[in-house]
Amino acid sequence: MFLWALASGRADRAWQAYHFNFVFFIVVAQALVVFAATQKLAKGHWSGLMIRFAEAAVPFLFVALVLFAGLYLGRFHLFGWLRGAPRPDIGAWFTTKVFFVRNGLILALLAWLSWRFVRRDLAPDIQELADGRPVDPDPEEKGRIMRDAAIMTMAFAFGYSLLGFDFVMSLNHKWMSNLYGAFYFMGGFLGALGALAVLSLALRRAMGLQALISPRQLHDLGKLVFGFTVFWGYLMWAQFLVIWYGNIPEETYFVWYRLWGPWRPVGATVFILVFVVPFLGLLGVRPKKYPPTFLGFVSVSLVGLWLERYLEVVPSINNGAGPAIGVPEIGVTILYVGLFLLAFGWFAARYPMLSPRLAADTLEREAH
Repeated sequence: MFLWALASGRADRAWQAYHFNFVFFIVVAQALVVFAATQKLAKGHWSGLMIRFAEAAVPFLFVALVLFAGLYLGRFHLFGWLRGAPRPDIGAWFTTKVFFVRNGLILALLAWLSWRFVRRDLAPDIQELADGRPVDPDPEEKGRIMRDAAIMTMAFAFGYSLLGFDFVMSLNHKWMSNLYGAFYFMGGFLGALGALAVLSLALRRAMGLQALISPRQLHDLGKLVFGFTVFWGYLMWAQFLVIWYGNIPEETYFVWYRLWGPWRPVGATVFILVFVVPFLGLLGVRPKKYPPTFLGFVSVSLVGLWLERYLEVVPSINNGAGPAIGVPEIGVTILYVGLFLLAFGWFAARYPMLSPRLAADTLEREAH
């Protein structure tokens, strides 16, 4: 469908769909691995096997490097600063070579840091399954895992702030927001929690893990989803309030264009799907513990976050056209979902998804 859109005169829409899906999926995949790192740093044992499900997203970070190279082919459909007159005020920062080298290095560095962390966390399970006896990492090795987790988490916050500025804010070069970097990577973390819930609930039944992914764990994950839903709303409000109060044209037009006129239904839908529905739905305990309702609310949140990336990217580069979600957008989204699942399956076929250590942690916690 992507190739059909390119060949049938819809190249602009095809590349726009390619880009906003790229922006959505890379941060969610990276934040999944960061979730596993936060559990190591916090010495949290409640998540159990879900840590491995989060770590299984790491191969997609290397797929993302190939997808990023694909952006080079569609750069003239996306980045207006390539077509306009040179801007001496920003120097070489927004030139083709510096832009792609800079962001390629950020993506490559984070992929390598993520794989280093996951590889070290996998090592005891691989050794235990090979030797047939329990393996407990020594304190020095645990310290290395904690160090890798801390470095990767800090690199995630800094690196994805820069990627958010370059991949989204630069599309509309007159609009600036110091808060957008945090809004981008924390929105990605919320998306990662939702994706982890979907993966855990799907694999729970397929792998017969009802005893190892319990309602109690779903409740804990649901509380995290609820908490970061509130935090997403707080960041949105903090950004909107400052822009509204300042009332400076170079800031207000970006928000105005997305909340009034033809884009208003999309903007309202994003707020309802990402904040209103999950906030009201996950207030209670039962919706978090009951898999169908929990799955429903996190799915709504994920769709809303996907639509949010569409809202942030497309109006900046579609030359004033209204919203249009059709074959190019849906087709490219299916492409990205398929690549993510293939990468996830590649990891699952080669590394132990059922960690003896994590399973033991889960059973011990459930007994108390």
